[in-house]
Amino acid sequence: MRIACVLIPHFPAAVERWRDPALRGRPLVIGETPDQRKAVLDCSPEAEAQGVRAGMPLRQALAVCREAVFLPPHPSRYSDVFDSVLVVLEDFSPEVEQTSLGRAYLNAGGLARHYEGELDLGERIIRSLQEATGLVAGVGVAEGKFVAWAAAVTSEPGQVCTVPAGKESEFLRPLDVSLLPASPDTLRRLDLYGLRSMGDLASLSPGPLQAQFGGEGMRLWELARGVDSEPLRPRHREEVMSETLRFPTVAVSVEALVVACRRLLVRLHWRLHGRAARRLRLRAALWGGRSWEKTLTFHEAVTDWERMLFIAKSVLANAALPAPVEELTIELSGITEERGRQSTLFAEKAGLRRQLGETVRQLRARWGRPLVSRVVEVEPWSRLPERRHALIDYEP
Repeated sequence: MRIACVLIPHFPAAVERWRDPALRGRPLVIGETPDQRKAVLDCSPEAEAQGVRAGMPLRQALAVCREAVFLPPHPSRYSDVFDSVLVVLEDFSPEVEQTSLGRAYLNAGGLARHYEGELDLGERIIRSLQEATGLVAGVGVAEGKFVAWAAAVTSEPGQVCTVPAGKESEFLRPLDVSLLPASPDTLRRLDLYGLRSMGDLASLSPGPLQAQFGGEGMRLWELARGVDSEPLRPRHREEVMSETLRFPTVAVSVEALVVACRRLLVRLHWRLHGRAARRLRLRAALWGGRSWEKTLTFHEAVTDWERMLFIAKSVLANAALPAPVEELTIELSGITEERGRQSTLFAEKAGLRRQLGETVRQLRARWGRPLVSRVVEVEPWSRLPERRHALIDYEP
């Protein structure tokens, strides 16, 4: 399957620069202020060139790059902008997968026929995104998600890189093995063995890699040769309900926020018309331009607004908001019909099975992909233990 990877590197920093052009060309670090014991969320390419990395303590980032501009993160802003990015991509293909902020995949199979080839398709995607969001993306088109991502990440923003079918191994050969989705320990061991490029890894037989790294070694060997069977997991557009309340003066007490939550949840309750929600997201616009948000995934779909209020109240009571609240928004998603439950003779087992199924569904709703698998026997006669069994997605 031809896959297009759309990549906007340093997405939070790119959003902040789009909002404030004065930040362009300057080292930028996202993550509150250096005197707080927090980590770097993101940084600009200029700060990265001086040694700043995501996850680095802010004080260390200041020591590495003293001229950097430090900004607080705005999670809700980044999420909203990336939702706009996904909407633009869905105008090109109905099958779009979101993996992380700034990176998405879409099914490009057959799309080239509607344009002047895959290069024209990628250029149109870049122009559409820039017109809609002001952000510049890089696009890679290839067979499989990994090769498409490698094509996008090795291209400059605003450029398109296409890898013809059958040329995956040739394209990957000179690239560094650090692009592989491997653990830091695995990458360190590969470096110790002198395996520093994809070509070095692909030139080996899979046996020694499996002996050293187990199933991960086989996976890395396949990716280095351009073989990627991971399917595209399109996101499912779902109904989202939201209500917003703006305070006449900033709210500084938990009691004021709880009263606001009550009003918003009552409004949403009438809009649900007896239906239930699986997720609730609290979003607050804070004084000084900051933002805060928290997403709650319920153990089971909830239709009672008072129960939602109780959960939201406990979150607000434990939240250390960095500034007073100017505006509060509540979003409900995972909307579903409320159904009655039929009792069974074996209530205990049925209850456990129902709880397991609900937990699996909640995990899938929260992360957008299956996270629970079950073991099935496929080749019990194989000499390799990794081939005797396989993991498949668990369907409740």
